[in-house]
Amino acid sequence: MFKLMAARLGIDIGGTFTDLSLLDESSGNIYATKVPSTPADPTSGIFTGLRELLDISNVSAADIATVVNSTSIPSLTVAERNGSKVALLTSEGFEHILLLGGVSEDFASSNPHTATQAEPLADLTLTRGIPERMSAEGQILQPLDSSVASNMIQEIIHLGAEHIAISLLHSYANPIHERILRDLISNLAPGLPVTLSSELRRIFREFERTSLTVMNAYIQRSMITHLKILHDKFTDLSAPPDILVARSDGGLMGSERAQHSPIFAALSSSACAARAAHEIACSAAPGDALALDWGGSTTEITLLHQTPRPPVRDGSVGPYRLGLPTLGTRHIGAGAGSLIDIPITGMIRIKAAAPNAPGPACYGLGGTVATLTDANVILGRLPLGLLGGRVPIDTGAAETAMSVVAKALGMDLVEAAKAVIDVANEKVYGNICRLASEKNLDAKHLTLIAFGGAGPLHANALGMLGNMFPVVIPPQPGMLSAHGALSASQRHELSQTILKPITTVTGTLLDQVLQKLQTHVSTQLQDDGLTKDKYTFLAEADLRYSGDSVEITLPLHLADPSANLDKLEEQFVSAHQILSGFEKELPVEIVNLRIIGYTQSQVSTLKAKSQLRESESAIPDQWRICFDGDFLDTQVYERLDLTPDMSVSGPAVILQYDATTLIHPGHEATVGPDGTLLIRPQAIERV
Repeated sequence: MFKLMAARLGIDIGGTFTDLSLLDESSGNIYATKVPSTPADPTSGIFTGLRELLDISNVSAADIATVVNSTSIPSLTVAERNGSKVALLTSEGFEHILLLGGVSEDFASSNPHTATQAEPLADLTLTRGIPERMSAEGQILQPLDSSVASNMIQEIIHLGAEHIAISLLHSYANPIHERILRDLISNLAPGLPVTLSSELRRIFREFERTSLTVMNAYIQRSMITHLKILHDKFTDLSAPPDILVARSDGGLMGSERAQHSPIFAALSSSACAARAAHEIACSAAPGDALALDWGGSTTEITLLHQTPRPPVRDGSVGPYRLGLPTLGTRHIGAGAGSLIDIPITGMIRIKAAAPNAPGPACYGLGGTVATLTDANVILGRLPLGLLGGRVPIDTGAAETAMSVVAKALGMDLVEAAKAVIDVANEKVYGNICRLASEKNLDAKHLTLIAFGGAGPLHANALGMLGNMFPVVIPPQPGMLSAHGALSASQRHELSQTILKPITTVTGTLLDQVLQKLQTHVSTQLQDDGLTKDKYTFLAEADLRYSGDSVEITLPLHLADPSANLDKLEEQFVSAHQILSGFEKELPVEIVNLRIIGYTQSQVSTLKAKSQLRESESAIPDQWRICFDGDFLDTQVYERLDLTPDMSVSGPAVILQYDATTLIHPGHEATVGPDGTLLIRPQAIERV
């Protein structure tokens, strides 16, 4: 429906808070707010925030033409174990496939003391091996036995299966058996949801493909329910807007696509934040950058290159390895609400809180175990009220919780709080160095972009640890995912495994596979409401040395596929040499071919004017904050009062509605033309 005054709403549903950014396209203003998340019904928090935005802007609900939803609902559904009861149909002999994969690397490295085998989302009692067999080339080696399959389907239906996931061996090469099983289920139990692996992923690696299929089935009900309620509530307010859902690779998909394939939105919040951070990095400083998203529930880092790189296809959700396409975001640990644990060894351990935990003790919501937020309160680094004073801070509760930690460490409260924060910072910095070294980079040559509710509080200290300057703080660091959702564009991709030596691949074969993929992607984008003139295609190939596990993605010339073959092997060998430092005397294989369809974003949040919210409580001129064990008189600023080119010398604290920025002694923050803060060491005057 045509709307006279178009507005675009970005939403990020996190585990702790829900963020909303409203872009008034007629004025170029962005209005933003942050409200507590409402896990029982995530849309309640959304509409609480929306009412606030409509009150402070000149926009009405009827003006909102597009809603872009980035969400942690898929990952929270998995963490809380409240998804559908999933049954798995796989090939006979592969019934235990979900027990073979271990845990994701990110989960193991961020939980070194507690990482265990990931519990399958489809129980073995609801798993059946279907008599059938397909070759890797797509030839039927053993026809599917429909009679036996029907009996197995009836068994799992009687056992209470709420969703059936189908992932057969080599179905990426020929999906006919998966489709036969879907038809059998439709006849035996009309309306029972079914997910086919061949419709989600047409590439090999059976564990990841099966895990992804099962998780899609597990979370689908939660996403369908959420999007339906969201649509109905907007319909009650006004003419319903176009609802889009953010993808884990930084793109967007239509609501129908998200309901069918919610797994591709599992890491959408991280992707939107990384996308917005990349836009800021390109504007703020030359060279590569490191995005640090330190929120209430998680801490994540993403390496940002000045020249955009292809998505990395190794995304995982919690302990589950899925091979999701992402922007390379790495989960490195729990967020500011993470719990502080002191085992008998006396070592400080920082671990994730349970989903829907009451949060830091200082919030006064029932939490009694000390968190990083409580430690920062003890050090005087947080105001007496967050979100502009709407979330009061209970200093006494923080002291009570931290006293347990202090006693276990044999320290006083301040010493214990400082030790906890130091350990947290060192852990994050260690992960930054690890990621940089894996990419043949030196961390000190990276610009640090810090955001999330806790990122600006720790950013200066991290910059000091690694000599990573300037440290950049976005204008609204606590709501960057919602901002990133505003500027994202629609996208869809599809890959096909061919796994052939490059010397045996012809231009004709390349053209046939790419054209087939292009047709499918085009159909998907048109189903999302796009016309052919609105999207563009890219082609890629994944290559490897024969038998190797390391694949490198290279671009292809879609207009003339045969032109790729002449230089493709040479390009791969060169890229492998740069990444790994050596060549192998092995044949090169083309593993997968891929088509990506995408639209160009018409929105830039950098050019928009962010309307910062005023604090609802009085702001003192200064207070005392602990730096290096000593409490110093620290100047207090409101970010709303800072103007371009203005400098703030440390020690200082800069308050705003969605985050608190700490400037250490000997450092200063300069306000950039776009409102970003650039923190650097102060120049030493020489006499």
